[in-house]
Amino acid sequence: MSARAALSALSLSLLVFSGSSLPVHAGPWLPAPGEYYTELRGGLFSATSYHDDNGDRVTPGGEWEERSLLSTTELGWKKNVSVLLAAPFISATARDASGSRTSTGLEDLQVGFRYGLRQGNSALALQLDWRAPLGYSRQTSLFAHPLHGDGFQQFTGSLLYGTALSKRGFLQLGAGLGYRFLSASASDSTPVPGAGKVRSFAAEANSIPFVPSADLGWWVGRSLLVGGRYSGRTTLAHGDSVPARTAHLVGPYVLLRVDDRLDLVAGSMSTASARNALHFDQFYVAVAFKQTRLNRLQGYLGGTKSP
Repeated sequence: MSARAALSALSLSLLVFSGSSLPVHAGPWLPAPGEYYTELRGGLFSATSYHDDNGDRVTPGGEWEERSLLSTTELGWKKNVSVLLAAPFISATARDASGSRTSTGLEDLQVGFRYGLRQGNSALALQLDWRAPLGYSRQTSLFAHPLHGDGFQQFTGSLLYGTALSKRGFLQLGAGLGYRFLSASASDSTPVPGAGKVRSFAAEANSIPFVPSADLGWWVGRSLLVGGRYSGRTTLAHGDSVPARTAHLVGPYVLLRVDDRLDLVAGSMSTASARNALHFDQFYVAVAFKQTRLNRLQGYLGGTKSP
């Protein structure tokens, strides 16, 4: 199978995880009103294989490369309520035997609210967010036009839990349920080859993803935090035009807490298992600016003080 044929078989919404769509370091601990957390994260990954419907890793011979810059801000708005904003900038390149094509632009805007159900050494929060396309291509082939967005919107509701661990670290767990859909305006205006108008395709392409996550951090010194991250996505229900997709990503990270207002982060995320998704290996670095009263055991938004 040629690289073009193999990767074109992955529909325009196949990129379950792009370099920017990895979850931000969100957790159940919230900044107080007037406080904030801002992260700038740069990432790089290249993919030369994907996992087919059986989960087997297939190497067709092409390459997908992506460079990303993600800006994320969380603002304390009211007591137990914060606002989350995230916007990625993507440069994606697809290569095959016929050459290479590059697309650069904004991807999906994320707007969300996080409500703290319980705060303290252990915390529980509810997050509601909406992803909307800022820049995308309606092409159905990755190699016809490299994609940095698929034009779908998604609403997600998530429950987040966190707890301090033995005065040395913290654990965060999350579980979310989403609904991905194509807007009516896009459905009316864009034809899809072999499927008539996108209106008919959209109903077949809508899906319900389950999105679990986990973060573990452990202080090995006053300023050095090491840990691991897990991010998953599984299609629970989908239309005829979208195959069932699964992707489970894991990876380590290192965080240097310079002071109460500045963190430096480096890490990676790789595919542990997947179905109908690119094999993902990403390296990233980040810098975080913040002002919160949270302590060092209350997640990534915390400072240097002990509980």
